[in-house]
Amino acid sequence: MSKETEDDKAVTFDRSVHSEVGGCLAELIDEVLRLHGRVLSVKRPSVLGSSAQTIVLASIVLAAQPPTVARIARSLGYTRQAVQRVADVLVGDGYACYEDNPHHKTSKQLIATEQGRLVYAQLNRESAEWTERISQGLDVSALEQTLKVMRLVRRNLEQDKQAPAQEVPKK
Repeated sequence: MSKETEDDKAVTFDRSVHSEVGGCLAELIDEVLRLHGRVLSVKRPSVLGSSAQTIVLASIVLAAQPPTVARIARSLGYTRQAVQRVADVLVGDGYACYEDNPHHKTSKQLIATEQGRLVYAQLNRESAEWTERISQGLDVSALEQTLKVMRLVRRNLEQDKQAPAQEVPKK
């Protein structure tokens, strides 16, 4: 493992107001956001213009059934409008097309075109090469445990999102 840097020690929240587990979760979320920023800043050559286009195209290509914009948005935790904008670009660029949905009059299904499937396959190969480089020195079981924890946190967030908003107590 690499040596800890000053950035690793940067404090972005007041841990004194958190419980032990709450403080660890806050630190994990902080690290996830930092990691997200690093991943987005990596300049990898790509046929598509953005990471959002890549993840939406992957959602279309890998879906067991042709997805709708709303289904993709729910799955990714994005707004329907954000996914709609990305889907429109993918359709405009010839990577996907809209098809009538037999289950809904107005909500079209997205289908990857042959060009979209080829681009996805290329991006998937590039991703495999990149993740192979980045994963050097990482332990598979530790990554699997981290993934389990992150999925549990995501599920808790999804459940909490549905809970009624609570007022912040006034001091």
